Amino acid sequence: TILMQSQIRWAGHVARMSNDRLPKRLFYGELLHCQRYHGGQKKRFKDSLKASLKGFSINLDKWEQSAMDRTTWRSSICTGSKSCEANRTAAAEMKRQARKVRATNPPVDAPVMPCPNCTR
Repeated sequence: TILMQSQIRWAGHVARMSNDRLPKRLFYGELLHCQRYHGGQKKRFKDSLKASLKGFSINLDKWEQSAMDRTTWRSSICTGSKSCEANRTAAAEMKRQARKVRATNPPVDAPVMPCPNCTR
C-alpha cells in the first residue's frame, strides 16, 4: 500500500507540472512506430498506476482534474489508502478462514484408491 500511495502521489505531482517539463512529457508520451508484443507483456507504469487508482477507489477518468487541487488529492489518497488496506486485510482474513475450514474438514467423498498389488 505504501508503494501504491507514493506512486499515486507522484503521478499527481506530474499532472500538476507544466507541459514543458521532461517528466510530464515522458509520462504522457507514446512511441510512434512501436508495437507491444503479443502474449505476456511487461507491465508499464501506466498499467500499474491504473490498478493502484482502482484499488484506492479513485475515478480513472477524472484523476488528473482532481490532482490539480493538491489538498483534496492528498486527502483522497489518504482515505483511499485506508480503504484499500482494510479491503486487503479483510480478503486475507477470508482466505485464511477458508484454509482453516478446508484443513479441519477433509473432503468426505474422496475416493479411496486401493493398491492393486497389496489391496491396501
